[in-house]
Amino acid sequence: MKRDWTSRTTLLLAAGILVVLNLIGLNVFARLDLTDDRVYSLSEASIELVENLDDPVTVTAFFTEDLPAPYSAYRRFLKDKLDDYRAYGGQNIQYRFVDPGEDEDLRDEAARYRIPPVQIQVVESDNVQLKNAYMGLAIEYGGEREVLPLIQDLSTLEYDITSAIRRLTRDELPTVGLLSGHGELGRPQMQTFVQELSRNYTVETVTVQDTALSTRPDVLLIVSPSDSLPEPHLRALDAYVMQGGRMGVLLNAVRANLQQGQAAVQPVGLDRLLTAYGATVAPNLVMDRQSSPLTTQRQAGLFSVVQQIEYPFLPIATRFNPENMMVNRLGDVRFYFVSTVDTAGVLPEGVSFTPLIYSTEQSRIQEGFFMIQPMMQEQMMGALEGGPYVLAAALTGTFPSAFDPDRRSQPSRIVLVGDGDLLNESLIGVVPGNIAFGLNMVDWLAQDDALLSIRAKSIEPRPLEPVPEGLRPWIKYGSMLTPVLLVIGFGLYRWQRRRRRAAELVAA
Repeated sequence: MKRDWTSRTTLLLAAGILVVLNLIGLNVFARLDLTDDRVYSLSEASIELVENLDDPVTVTAFFTEDLPAPYSAYRRFLKDKLDDYRAYGGQNIQYRFVDPGEDEDLRDEAARYRIPPVQIQVVESDNVQLKNAYMGLAIEYGGEREVLPLIQDLSTLEYDITSAIRRLTRDELPTVGLLSGHGELGRPQMQTFVQELSRNYTVETVTVQDTALSTRPDVLLIVSPSDSLPEPHLRALDAYVMQGGRMGVLLNAVRANLQQGQAAVQPVGLDRLLTAYGATVAPNLVMDRQSSPLTTQRQAGLFSVVQQIEYPFLPIATRFNPENMMVNRLGDVRFYFVSTVDTAGVLPEGVSFTPLIYSTEQSRIQEGFFMIQPMMQEQMMGALEGGPYVLAAALTGTFPSAFDPDRRSQPSRIVLVGDGDLLNESLIGVVPGNIAFGLNMVDWLAQDDALLSIRAKSIEPRPLEPVPEGLRPWIKYGSMLTPVLLVIGFGLYRWQRRRRRAAELVAA
């Protein structure tokens, strides 16, 4: 009887290949990530951070086991992400998963780390019940600790972990100053933004003392000043820019009062600086068909009727500069009486102007005399055309001084936004897109492109494109019959091959 050595050789070869691949996999880390933002792979910034650690980072994940969907996916995603960190960080990244469960000592340990249990809904025996679960993370380095009490947004997980490690390994955080003393927004009106900002920066209040800033931050934010800045204060700001200081200016060129239905130009003196640097916020208001609705009350006989109307002075921007990392991953930004950002004639030599956010094509500007009464807007919605208009822009380069024509700044950056209330939670609430833009703006001004690249990642569903009605039956029956036909075809091929081999053996 003749042995089939060919089949045995094939099996041995396949087994040898599998062994070699496993040995390679133990020593070489690789991943094929086909998502747009590479959300399942670490960014270069995270890789560089963990590859250059001086001492070990210890991660303790307090995570309840056997959680129902979608929480079970959180644990799996976290473990995969920590495996990535360890693959690049080697022995300097150590992690463990702990399930406090009914263990009193482990629950006490979680409490010491300030990781509380959270209540989730589970279905057991056809009943919906509440269950305590742990889904937190403690990161330790050099005797210091950072805690993520609750993991609930997977799209920001890498950003949260990398930011925590950066805070632990940095000797000093960059500073962000909030200018004060001219009616600017304070911390209470921007509570969420300031809280998020404080995770990676030291946030401090800056005032002008005589002709100089009280402190020199890495980034200075001027948010919605309502009082005019005197010349000594303008000179202090100009000196800051000349020394390479970087500014974010969110400005209301027109002050609108929605309750009174009135608006008027609001000069605060910053035009003198901004015009010298190459841009300005125009004294107008943008009206856009793509806008947030406004809830109003009107009298109908003896009754008061509440209704929502289109209100074009609250634009929703969805058109962003695709080449700029500050905005190219944003979903939308919501404005509250926004003005256009324009170049001040000819740009100074050595300064570049980059638009960031635009209104839609169905937009127009209102200037001179402002009609913002809600009930008068319906008849004006049909005449919205002339856009898009620039609502926010970035300036980079060496800026000429507004007071000394022979002086130019060190290389610097400025972001100019035509809405001072973009981050004002008391007016527009907490808008995720606005907060994200504000944080991206600070990262860009601080030239921290590493954090910016991580925050730009997003986990979004990728829905299938609609299929025409006439094509659907073909796809349906094709999906049902194709596998069957493939199996039948393969079987016929094997049958013919065996039949031909048997004939050859008989002939031999």
